[in-house]
Amino acid sequence: MIDFGLVDAVDAEAIGPPGQRTFRLRANKDENYAALWFEKEQLSLLGREFSKLLAERSKQRGRPTEAVPEMGPFPATPQIDLQVARLGLDFDEEREHIVLLADDAAALQQGDSPSFRMEINRAQAISAMASIDDAVAGGRPLCPLCNRVLETDGSCIACPGSNGHSKELELPPAADDE
Repeated sequence: MIDFGLVDAVDAEAIGPPGQRTFRLRANKDENYAALWFEKEQLSLLGREFSKLLAERSKQRGRPTEAVPEMGPFPATPQIDLQVARLGLDFDEEREHIVLLADDAAALQQGDSPSFRMEINRAQAISAMASIDDAVAGGRPLCPLCNRVLETDGSCIACPGSNGHSKELELPPAADDE
């Protein structure tokens, strides 16, 4: 297992144009860098789980946090580059740290213990939640009727909120009654 311990910085980012983006959680400890790759929904869920852990278990709930260092330049090829297949979270109440354990598909199939571990403090978790929200929200706009992602041309196919109606379609002219 690779154990980063308490990381120096952590954030999230989306890479690529809307509709073709990939998502990762980035962390660094000293001169070591880790990129944990997630699906958009998984990264969003991770941010919610950070929030849930802090709300339920932190004794510092509601108190202001100190400023956290920004990630800074991130290498194109980090030492840890992991497509997350399994993720575990825990909370160290004594130190107010979230403990993150991650595996890729190979480690999961082999039944190994988690291949990567890191800890983030409360302030880093709150900052990471904001960067996760920003990364996830930066994609294609949502349909105002059904909240589904709009196609790249701005259309929403089979939108249940439109009740079968579309602004783009015109009604045929009424037949003369004469």
